[in-house]
Amino acid sequence: MQAFAERGRNPTFSGYSTEADESTMIHRTEEHDESLGNHLPTTCPSVEALEYELAFLVRRLEAARRRFNFGLERAHYLLLILLERKDRQSVGALAEQVNLDASTVTRQVAAMKQAGLVDKLDNPDDRRGGFVTITDAGRDAAARVRDRRLERVEKAFDEWSEQERQEFARLTARFNDAMREELNDVS
Repeated sequence: MQAFAERGRNPTFSGYSTEADESTMIHRTEEHDESLGNHLPTTCPSVEALEYELAFLVRRLEAARRRFNFGLERAHYLLLILLERKDRQSVGALAEQVNLDASTVTRQVAAMKQAGLVDKLDNPDDRRGGFVTITDAGRDAAARVRDRRLERVEKAFDEWSEQERQEFARLTARFNDAMREELNDVS
């Protein structure tokens, strides 16, 4: 709770209301919310705190994206960095990695091709599909955006130790993997 108090927030999670309660991490029992007419799931206070922080993190990341205008759509940047790591990928492979429908990625790739960021290559084994490959202009655009994003990230983590940064990176990667698995299970 101290982290919330330091930021001027006081979440009213039903599982705890003081630092002593938080440290015990007691699971709350299933509750009935009369106003909503439904049951709230049993959950751990740390999960509620994580959900709260993630909700605001997503909001702040979106605000930063709009404020700093990196000059490239987020979807295009993600596809470019995937192609930097492994060039010549099918639209289906790209779509799977970003958890989007292939038709959505097809439209994004078409816009990127028109902007000169990627090229489409024929697949001799499958005339319907092809491969997407990054162009030099695409590499340059991704590098420019990455440099600007890294500046912002470095400022945000300026007071963190290298060990804290590495641990956060490790835990974030683990969380991303878990979210990817969750999305794949739902599909």
